[in-house]
Amino acid sequence: MTCTCIRNANRQLRDSGARLMTLTPRSRDGRAIGAPRVLVRTVNDDPGRRIPPVAVATHCPFCGTKYED
Repeated sequence: MTCTCIRNANRQLRDSGARLMTLTPRSRDGRAIGAPRVLVRTVNDDPGRRIPPVAVATHCPFCGTKYED
């Protein structure tokens, strides 16, 4: 089962000129092989690190549906 939360959230955010940041898994030849996944913004707690890590959700952060592999 694939959720439609990203599409619904982006539709609601459209009027404000914003959208969710997503990543679509792709094969080596560039074809999309799965549904878009939400990128989770992170911040550094350690001032010595310059670039915060990027976290890609494995489950929809809105409804909890596991993303397809």
